[in-house]
Amino acid sequence: MADKIIMPQLGESIAEGTVVRWLKEPGQEVRKDENVLVISTDKVEAEIPAPASGVLLSIDVAEGKTVGVGTVLGYVGRSGETSPGGDGRHSKSASTLPSTPPIAVPVTRSPTRALPAEPAPRQLDEKPGDYQLAAHEATSAAGRFVSPLVRRIAQESGVSDAELDRVPGTGNHGRVTKKDLLAWVDNQRAGRVAAPAVANDTVIPQVRAPSVSIPLGAREVIKPASTMRKAIMQNMVASKQTSAHVHTFFDVDWTNVEKIRRAHKDRFKADEGVSLTYTVFMAAAVAQCLRRHSYVNAEIRGTDLVFKSDVHLGMAVAIDGPEPGLMVPVIKHADQMNLRGLARAISDLAARVRAKKIKPDELSGSTFTLTNPGNFGSIIGTPVINQPNVGILAMGKIEKKPVVLEVDGTDVIAVRLRSVISLGFDHRLVDGVTADQFMADVVKTIETWSAVP
Repeated sequence: MADKIIMPQLGESIAEGTVVRWLKEPGQEVRKDENVLVISTDKVEAEIPAPASGVLLSIDVAEGKTVGVGTVLGYVGRSGETSPGGDGRHSKSASTLPSTPPIAVPVTRSPTRALPAEPAPRQLDEKPGDYQLAAHEATSAAGRFVSPLVRRIAQESGVSDAELDRVPGTGNHGRVTKKDLLAWVDNQRAGRVAAPAVANDTVIPQVRAPSVSIPLGAREVIKPASTMRKAIMQNMVASKQTSAHVHTFFDVDWTNVEKIRRAHKDRFKADEGVSLTYTVFMAAAVAQCLRRHSYVNAEIRGTDLVFKSDVHLGMAVAIDGPEPGLMVPVIKHADQMNLRGLARAISDLAARVRAKKIKPDELSGSTFTLTNPGNFGSIIGTPVINQPNVGILAMGKIEKKPVVLEVDGTDVIAVRLRSVISLGFDHRLVDGVTADQFMADVVKTIETWSAVP
């Protein structure tokens, strides 16, 4: 019996994906877990493995086609077996589909690869506020695949087709990604000023503020919400409607951690190739405390309370550019890692999220979530719970503050490195005292940290 190749869930806020490239032809042998095609969305690009060994019987979704999660993309089976979804003669190229006139589609959708036999003239509506692009306009002047999103960014940034062809691409087969183009544009700007450092002294992601160009004289610009943004809208509302959100706030003193960090950060960076950040310490503290507070490392499933033995820590990662977003890659078994392991995992996941190289199974299964808006200067945040978790911890900006301390029975004013952290929790399961006990444990773990990285 033939096995289906299914469009996977590429993230909690993704409802569809685009077939970028098939790596196998119908009739070719494949091994189980061997990559057979490349899938792309506005947030992720991932290679999809074969569900079984055999031959690729058919390609049911051509390159360039965008389909919903769960769609059957093709079949793998025994040699000579008939494909349930086709005759096995489907071409990989979208150009073999019935010829239709170019259709304007929103540029915020996943890349399309429907290429004409000959280069067609540009069909871009130049009206102010119009964000539509001809579907066939999917290549650069040199014939390199360019997604509609990259094309729009290039136009808004004043990058010509000739310049776009010179942008080094890090995507599949040299494809220019949004990150590639934005980095190239930044490097071309003379006198560009580096972003100021934040007191957290961490590796701060260079996330660009989203912006929409409003024509002179216009009162507003209307553009359709992208698939990613629609999913985020739905998920945020659904979380608020599902969980009884409550937040509690605690001060935490980082002075002791800072002494340890400063003493070891240079050697740590030389040994591991990644920075020893405050986020790494917090991730370690949270992971340790979750083992002692089972009601926070849990899930509500219908009317059942599900308590998890595994600690899978979700790490919120911001995606930059004119169409911003958020993904939550997961560090599996975070409680079993030391500082070095956590630092490598956090750096690796964040980098692959922004490069759209994260794997689908790395975006699911979290039991608790950590986010750090303090990296961007926020004093504190009250984030929405990442379903089906019952808790999310936010770190505020870490900065020097005057604090009243008692020394030998006398009150003195001292300068300490402090921040505010918050816990958003689902009051259906987590009571206030339970939440505060967990937070007090996190604070104590940070303030009494003694382990050398």
